[in-house]
Amino acid sequence: MSKVLIATDGSEIAKESAAQAGGLLGLPESVTVLSVVTDLPGDDAGGIEGPTESPEQAQKMLEREQRDAAVAIEAIVAVLPEAWRPLVTRRVEAGDAGAMIVWVAEHESSDVIVLGSHGHGMLKRLLMGGVSKHVVNHALCPVLLVRSVD
Repeated sequence: MSKVLIATDGSEIAKESAAQAGGLLGLPESVTVLSVVTDLPGDDAGGIEGPTESPEQAQKMLEREQRDAAVAIEAIVAVLPEAWRPLVTRRVEAGDAGAMIVWVAEHESSDVIVLGSHGHGMLKRLLMGGVSKHVVNHALCPVLLVRSVD
């Protein structure tokens, strides 16, 4: 038995990775489906002057991200094997996606992290970094990385 953490950003590759995990990992002990939203919407654009959005705009953005996260999680649950669905815990966290995935995996004692990655070329990987690269380099458990080659 294992504890599976599936991270989603709402993309098709996230759904594909979850579906493939269902066929590869057998029946787990538990499944957490995680979506990470930004910590403080809009706070990164104002520099020293502060945020570019009003508190009301920031609240609306946060609410939209929460709704989008819930939709993304339900899309993952829909592609999981039927036997996995009763085992699912839905989780939304705020922060840096890569760091938060690793943190949740550690705190839930996950045995494997499942996530998708867009298959960028070598130059883009070197310049862009990315969530999957962070998770692969920092996770204390194995990472099942399903790569898209778009």
